[in-house]
Parts: sequence; structure tokens; C-alpha cells
Amino acid sequence: MTDFPHEPGFNALKKKKPNQKKRQVERELTPRKRFLFSVIAILLPFLFLFFLEIALRIGGYGGNLDLFYYPERFNGKYAMLNHHYHERFFFRTATFQAGRGDVFLAEKPDNGFRVFVQGASTAESFPYGYNGLFSLVLQDMLRDVLPGHHVEVVNLGITATNTYAIYDQVREIMKMEPDAIVIYSGQNEYYGALGVASAEMIGRNPAFVRAYMILFRYRTFLMLRDAYGWLLDRLTGFDKTEAEGTLMQRMVQQHVIPLNSELYEAGKRQFSSNLDRITEIYNSNGVPVYVASLVSNLKDHPPFYSITDGENPSAADVFSRAWEEYNDGDYERALQLFRLARDLDALRFRAPSEFNEIISQKAEKANVYYVPLKEAFSAAAVNGIIGSDLMLEHLHPNSDGYFLMGQTFFEQMMNGGLANLQPDLKGLRDPDDYRDAMYLTELDHRFVWHRVQALMNSWPFVDVPDPDGYPANYTPESELDRLAMNHVQEHISWEEAKTSMARWYSQNGMHDEAILEIRGALRVVPYEEEAWRFAGWLAMQGNMLEEAYLFYEQAFQIRPTNIASRNLGMISVDMGNYIEGAEWLEIAFRLDRSDHNSLFNASVAYASAEEYQKALNVADQINRINPGYRDLQMWRMHLMSRID
Repeated sequence: MTDFPHEPGFNALKKKKPNQKKRQVERELTPRKRFLFSVIAILLPFLFLFFLEIALRIGGYGGNLDLFYYPERFNGKYAMLNHHYHERFFFRTATFQAGRGDVFLAEKPDNGFRVFVQGASTAESFPYGYNGLFSLVLQDMLRDVLPGHHVEVVNLGITATNTYAIYDQVREIMKMEPDAIVIYSGQNEYYGALGVASAEMIGRNPAFVRAYMILFRYRTFLMLRDAYGWLLDRLTGFDKTEAEGTLMQRMVQQHVIPLNSELYEAGKRQFSSNLDRITEIYNSNGVPVYVASLVSNLKDHPPFYSITDGENPSAADVFSRAWEEYNDGDYERALQLFRLARDLDALRFRAPSEFNEIISQKAEKANVYYVPLKEAFSAAAVNGIIGSDLMLEHLHPNSDGYFLMGQTFFEQMMNGGLANLQPDLKGLRDPDDYRDAMYLTELDHRFVWHRVQALMNSWPFVDVPDPDGYPANYTPESELDRLAMNHVQEHISWEEAKTSMARWYSQNGMHDEAILEIRGALRVVPYEEEAWRFAGWLAMQGNMLEEAYLFYEQAFQIRPTNIASRNLGMISVDMGNYIEGAEWLEIAFRLDRSDHNSLFNASVAYASAEEYQKALNVADQINRINPGYRDLQMWRMHLMSRID
């Protein structure tokens, strides 16, 4: 049927109805309502993200990634580096336990002097760590020249990081009221987390990357990043937890970086820009910064990768020429060539010379101090060229090198920025005393040997690891070697290895070695009451009563226990200090009311000092609570006879 023009058909009427409704709604929406609806529409996504972020935080998604945390066992008294903090930066690389975790007071005392050390693996003194840290050498020296201050040197070194991580740490460090900052960084600018050639790289513009890093603080971002990573891994079949190679190998995305190439220049810009922002923030808060020049093995480590078809000479050829000049006795020319060979090395695990020039330039700012570490190493090195006399492999110092680092930082602090504290340099001891106080034992050096062996049988030191090389067919030579290997392979902790070695020494009559081992452990965990008690027990086994007393006394100061006070009492008695011993034994009883033996021994100690009335009073106390105690009645009769 055909619709007449004056009688609209069904389809025509159907089209008119929505238009009529639309005009009706438009008449009902006032400008104010339209504005409110628009605002709500804009805010809805943000409100969703806000409440999602709150929910994720309440649910603990991603765990605690703050720089510092407060272990429950210290009841809020101490803070330390969060071992999971570094997970902010590592997305495509399997994570690891970061840093050694120096413990420091959560609330800085009025007389506190607090230094933070920032950097990567050399800052945390790899492969020594723990009592091999150069930061502990610095702390020892500062404590001697600042006797009226509570000195804390907190090491925040984290493997495979660079100046992006240092920048990220700055604002959280400022909340901890630092008095000085020590920075040793620059070797990881290319391959460290977020570096321009790193597997974790997200951009080559430093300002963009720093802005991007703000997102690390939001759980919503971490969830989206994890979801993206999960999807990407499923699509590619990649499993970062099973990826082959060392951390060094897994962190590298672009291997070859020729001298003066675009990527090389990007690394320089990144390093310079980040150092600017770091020092500006500290400077604006009046915190002095000590930035050290970088050191690496020039003489005894050949270039990793040589380019033979570029504009520059081959790094390997230059290295060979350097050795020719060195063997001919022209050490100045050899040094120039060794440095050039290092700079030409296209696999950039060692910072080029221009990085030290950048560091020197930054030190021209107010309150920023250049620490001449390269110069100190060169002065100490054989013929003025840094080699295996101070270095273990390509860039990590040996124990002599780490000691020199601590000493050099200290000297620059004395020269530059601590005059207002009026340090007493008369309190400074002989350098050998500080070296001895590192308590590096044969076990510690064996830890290092195993780590270096594992490192040298991996890329980039070899193209393909030898499957029959270390550690596949290695058999430990001794109990010490077995413990060292077990620790390096992460079967036991450092503390377990040290205490097990100390116990073995003690059982085999090697008491001096046992005490030395445990002193090294105490240097690392001075806040652990049980460690001090164990040291006291070791000293007692060796009949070292005075040392045992000091160990137990320190344990008691950290946490009063029946065990510590009981042993303090018995040691005092054995040394002829009967009254003091009796008083300690009475304290032991008060800490554990079931310890009637300590109370009886206190009575005996008083009697040994001819304080018979006090001895009887204690014996009567036992009689009231345990009249059946062995030989008590005979002892009381004996004491009464002495009083009469």
C-alpha cells in the first residue's frame, strides 16, 4: 500500500518519536544539570582508579616497596633497607634480594650524625659485602673522630641499578634526616635498571624516565604492568625466572655501544642529567654530597668487545700496545693507552673516562664534593696503573681496594664538609687498626673466591660457559671451603656460615679463630642479642673470661635475659669478683623465678666474699619458695654458724 502525502506512513511516524523525546529531554536539562553531568562523566574514570588504588593498597598488592621498613622484631626502634624495594625497577628481569640491609635508629637522636651511601654493586662492596663493606671502614673512622655523636653510615647499595635508582631514593632518604650523602655510581648507566641499553629500558630521555618513575608508587600501575608482563610472557613463551645467564647477561638488551655513538651519548646525558637532579635536591636541603670518581681494572683486564670496522682503533689492539709500552717501562704512555682501550670497549660494563669528567663538573656546585677515588687508587697501584693489585676482575675492588675507598671518603669529609662538627682527629687510630677491624677471615676470602669463579665462568667473561667448569666438578677442600661454597650457592645464609665455622673452630680447640669469626659477624649485626650471647659462649669455651664478660654484657644491654645475667654472674665469680657475681645471679633469678640454681649460687658468692648475712638472706629466700632444694638446709646451718 502506498502512503498518501497527507497521511504519513508508519515508518515516518516512527522516526518522529525519538526526535520529539530528544527535544523534550533537552528542554528538561538546564545548563547547570548539563554541567554536572559532564563533570561526573569526566570524574568517573578517575574515581574508579582512586578506589581501585585504595583497594589494592588495603589488599597489599605488590607488597611493601618502600625504600625503608621497620622490622617487627625491633618493635619500631630500628629501620632498614627494604630488600624488596628494587622490585620497582625490575620488570622483565627476575628479581633478587637487594642490599645488605643496614639497621639504623628509626628516630634520629639529637646527637646523631647520619650518612647514607648510594650506588650499585661496588657501593655494597661486592663480592665481599657484610663486614667487607667500605662504608663500615668509614663508619669506624667517623666514630673515632666524633666521639660525642651517634654515628650511623647506612649502605643502600643495590646491584644492577644506576642513577635512576639513586634519584628515586632521594626523597625517602630526606625523611630520615641525613647529614651527608656518599655516592659511588656510574658503572651501570648503560645496562643497569632503566638504563639506555638495559632490558628494563623504557625511554632514553632522562626527564621522561624520571616522570615515568612516579608511577612506581601506585599499585594500580604495578597491577597493569604485571598484567601486561603476564600477557607478553604468554605470547612469547618467556619465563624470566628460568631465563639463562647471569644477572649481568639478563640485564643487557643492546650489547654493542661504540665510542661516541648515539647510544653512548645517550648514556652520558642520562648520567649527567640524573646527577644534576640528585645534587640539586640535596643541595636545596643543605645536605652535603660526596661524589667519587670511578675506578676499574685498566691493566689486567682486556676489553670485552672490540670493533674493528669503525672509525676508532680496535680496543684489543690498543690494549696490546699499552702492554708493550708498559713492558718497555713507559708507564705514562701505557696509562693513556690502557684508558683508551677501556673507553673503546664496546661492551660497557666499565664507565668510560668521560664519566669522571662529568663527576668533576658536578662537584663545582655548592655543597657537592669531589672524592678523588680514581686518583687514590692510581697512587696506590703498582706503577700508577690500576690492576689486579687492587681489583678482583673488571671493576670490583679487592679488600685492599675497599679499605682504600672507605679511607678516601673519610679524608674528603675531613677536608670538605664537616668542619662545623669539629672532629677530633686525635682520636684517629693507625690505618692498620681499621683494616684489622674489618675482621675479614679466611672464610670471607673464600666466599669471594667462589663468587669470582662463578662470575668468570659466565658471560661476558666467556662467550659460552664451560659446563664442566666451576662449579660443576668442584669438590670442597675443607669444612671451611664447604661452608663458603654452600653460602655462595645460597644453601645457607652468611650468618649460618660464619657461626658454623666459629663453632667448628671452637670444637677443634682453635678458640682465637672462633672469636675472630664471630667478631666479623657481630660487626654486621650489632643489634642481635643472640649473636652477642653466642660470642660469649665461644669465649667461655676458650676460657677467655674477660672477653666473654664483655660479650654477655653487650647482650644484656640489648635485651636483659636470664642466660646473659647468669653467665655474667658465673664469669664474675670465676674472676674473683664475688659481690658483682652475686648481684648478677640475683638478677638472673628475677628474670626467671624458676632459676633457683642462680639464687643458690648467689648465696655461695656472697659467702665467698665473707658477706655471710647477705648469703643467709638469699638462702632464706630459697627456703621460702623451695625448702626441698638440694643441700639447702645444710648450707643454711653452715651460714648461721659463721654468723654466730
